[in-house]
Amino acid sequence: MTRTRGRPPKTFEETEVIRSQIKNATAIVFGAHGYHGLSVEHILTQCGLSRPTFYRHFSNTDEVLNLVLQEVNDKLINDITLAVMSVDDPTRKVDAGLLAWRAWGESISPMLSAIFAGIHDPTSPVAKHRQRTVAVLIMELNKMAMALGKPPFKTIQVETFLIGVEHLGYSFHLGPDGPTEAAWQLTRQTMMRLALGLLGGSVEWAIAPQLTMAMGLNLD
Repeated sequence: MTRTRGRPPKTFEETEVIRSQIKNATAIVFGAHGYHGLSVEHILTQCGLSRPTFYRHFSNTDEVLNLVLQEVNDKLINDITLAVMSVDDPTRKVDAGLLAWRAWGESISPMLSAIFAGIHDPTSPVAKHRQRTVAVLIMELNKMAMALGKPPFKTIQVETFLIGVEHLGYSFHLGPDGPTEAAWQLTRQTMMRLALGLLGGSVEWAIAPQLTMAMGLNLD
């Protein structure tokens, strides 16, 4: 790709276009090479801009990657929150959130592998953004519990549930057979079992047969 000269942009709109070009290129390079393979040179090769242009808008790769990750995680939080709020039936709220998680994963699929690797890497900014996302999701789940007259969930139970959902979700999107509908049904079944086991209490367990039927779970 031919690089453009690094002349200063003349308008706010022009500045935003260039920033978007750099962010989009960063997302592509991050998805292909991961956090430790991200470099200004790779980003410039991808977007066709000059080095002075990059440094006119961002001080380093971490700054632009943090913006990319913030937008990605804000979308996840927003999509799950809206999905859960859109249904009134408590048995469908978790299902709605899981479907939103699936759609989010599909929308950022080129970056999923790098994001999953960064979750377990304390040197990667992915881990920091994940902590913020998990904290918000715990808060939203506790709001749901309070609305249903239940006590707040124990943090360790919610964190374990979310770790399980992450693992299952990434396996669904990145598995060797690809994200098929058959694979999703098995993934959803397992996620919903986790939800019932970890987020359910004495009331839910007492009516587990009815709940599993309402949620379409197969316990065989």
